[in-house]
Amino acid sequence: MTTQEFNTNLEKLTGKLEKEDSNYARIIRAVQIFYWIFIPVFAGITILEYRETHSLNTIVSGLFLMVAFLVIALTFRKYYKEYKYVDYSLPTLEMLKKAAYRYQPFQKRGLWVLLGLAFMDVGLTIDWLDQNTSVVHTQIFFGASLLVGFVIGLVLWYIRYKPIRDNALRLIKEIEE
Repeated sequence: MTTQEFNTNLEKLTGKLEKEDSNYARIIRAVQIFYWIFIPVFAGITILEYRETHSLNTIVSGLFLMVAFLVIALTFRKYYKEYKYVDYSLPTLEMLKKAAYRYQPFQKRGLWVLLGLAFMDVGLTIDWLDQNTSVVHTQIFFGASLLVGFVIGLVLWYIRYKPIRDNALRLIKEIEE
């Protein structure tokens, strides 16, 4: 690849990255706000339900759900900052490596979201026990919901973000050779 072709490809990729980073930051911000709203909402629901039932399960379930929302909201805040304030003025190779990492589907930082989902699972399971729903049914419902979300996310990544990541990896390889 000539220097001219490389520069053209880099400019195109940088333009796509700026657009997608901005779009992704907006989406993450909206989801983060959703979770911040749900923390006090679930606190209120928990208090109202406890007043009616005087069940300790209600308090424990509500606390697990609020902690789940807090963990996910804080994680998404970190994601938001990462995508909102990308530094495109970094040296080309470093900028491309960071972009390739941002757009890979599985990352260590995703473990925090999994922790939040685990807390959510515990909270829902405890809550639904009071409604005479079995743990097995709760796990099937929650697991199926996660699986559907995971598949949708992976398809979206494959269609929308994988080409960006692949292009960044290709340019990294060109630079390193």
